[in-house]
Amino acid sequence: MRNTGYSVGARRFLRRLLGALLLGNAMLFGGVAAGQAPAGENLQGFYARLGNDGSPSQTSGNNIYIKFYPDRWLGMLFVPYPYASAVEAPVIARVFDNARKQASGSAYIKGRFDLLDEAATIHIERYGYLQDRIAFECGGMSACTIKTGDGFIELIKPGVINEHIIRYRHVAAE
Repeated sequence: MRNTGYSVGARRFLRRLLGALLLGNAMLFGGVAAGQAPAGENLQGFYARLGNDGSPSQTSGNNIYIKFYPDRWLGMLFVPYPYASAVEAPVIARVFDNARKQASGSAYIKGRFDLLDEAATIHIERYGYLQDRIAFECGGMSACTIKTGDGFIELIKPGVINEHIIRYRHVAAE
């Protein structure tokens, strides 16, 4: 990498600023009106990571779920593993609803949400559209994106060398 004379902290700040500007641009000029969903995005139910209850959950220590809310809000729920393998889909759906009621804006909330035996963490964040993808701040140096498909989504997290692509399947919780 070329030496720019900037400190490591300044480079990190500039990367985060660039990510925030891209996300803000996507939210303002994304081409999809608020309340509308692009093809494949489903506001009903939630998405479960492929590999929940398997080696990805054992390695990370949790099962991960994603839900799209109306008005461009997104929730990522992290339920501790192995407890998560005993939680049914309708409970996960109600946890998402209870958590959203507690947040008036972007938030990280940890709790049982009056439904779980163990505390889970949920990250609630605004999202926008960047070309054919959904973009949101996921706590990294750069915004995460989601590519929609028929009955699934792919979460694309930027990495140092490669992107990390994690597939989630749609769950219609009743």
